[in-house]
Amino acid sequence: MNEPSAQDMDAALDIMEAQQREQLALSLLLERFRSQANHHLALQVRMGDMPSFLTSVTLRWVAEKVGFAADLPIFRESCEGSTRISVDTGTQDAVQQRQPDWRRQREMAAYLAMRTHHKFPPLLVVGYQRWVCQERHERWGVDGRAMNDSLKLRPLEGSGAYWDIDDSETEFYALDGQHRLMAIIGLRELIQTGTLPAYDQRRIPRKTGALFRDEVIDRIHKSNGESRADIHERLQYLMEERIGVEILPAVCIEETYDGALRRLRQIFVDVNGGCDGNHAF
Repeated sequence: MNEPSAQDMDAALDIMEAQQREQLALSLLLERFRSQANHHLALQVRMGDMPSFLTSVTLRWVAEKVGFAADLPIFRESCEGSTRISVDTGTQDAVQQRQPDWRRQREMAAYLAMRTHHKFPPLLVVGYQRWVCQERHERWGVDGRAMNDSLKLRPLEGSGAYWDIDDSETEFYALDGQHRLMAIIGLRELIQTGTLPAYDQRRIPRKTGALFRDEVIDRIHKSNGESRADIHERLQYLMEERIGVEILPAVCIEETYDGALRRLRQIFVDVNGGCDGNHAF
């Protein structure tokens, strides 16, 4: 086998150096992008005719930015400030039947606080902007179709795979993962206030059963011997952990309001246990 020539070696070194420069440039660009407030690097995915966007956010972002499906404005009886009638009885029933059971909050929040190797799957959330319920807004065309998605998006390269999502003008509501959302909200309350009340199914406080931060710290200390000071410090950083979210636009470009409502209702029913595999037959 012939030894590589000096010219071949120089060419190989040039390629390696070029790759290193590209990697450094990409690293610097990503770091600059990551440091921007309200911006998220997202990967587009698609099933059927529906685009969605995968990203990761902190638990704090989820607790502060994500609401429950029943509060999604187009799932309400009417949109505030609009003459639109947003929902039918079927939509109201589907959403009400799948309200989170608040009895589970204490247990799930304790799991996040006490298990070192805790894990939640990604949430499926809807990105909603206020123009959606304003039927005369300029973003609705004369034919009643949306002129853009209800997300503030910017493509980052030509293939349409990577996107920048700016969340500053967007509200988010969980279609799937409402109990995970409930647990994250409870964890924040436990860490911030030291107490997480116990609730009944409909979020009415109970007189007994509250979870206390000091109780959690004591139980962790007794189980693994970790010092109480270290446990307390670790709990303070839990809300900076990151979880996956998949974001659907409430309205897609070229979609009518009624079409968007039907789509969201069907997805909500499907992902909350209503998909039995027979829809296409």
